[in-house]
Amino acid sequence: MAADEAARQDFARHWRAQFPGEPPPRMELGSVRAMERELERCRRHLRRLQRALAEERFKVGYLEAALATAPPP
Repeated sequence: MAADEAARQDFARHWRAQFPGEPPPRMELGSVRAMERELERCRRHLRRLQRALAEERFKVGYLEAALATAPPP
């Protein structure tokens, strides 16, 4: 458990340096297997967020183009 706590503290220190004022998320870091599971979970979440971002960018571009060619009200 000491390694788990050390890993959490190290992660929290790096998180706070990157995101001041934001509490670090809870992560299981007690073993290599636990870290691999966290990594896969983070990758899945990142893929979902990237997809959502791509969809929103498409909608913004489409609407901007439609409005640029729309006749004035």
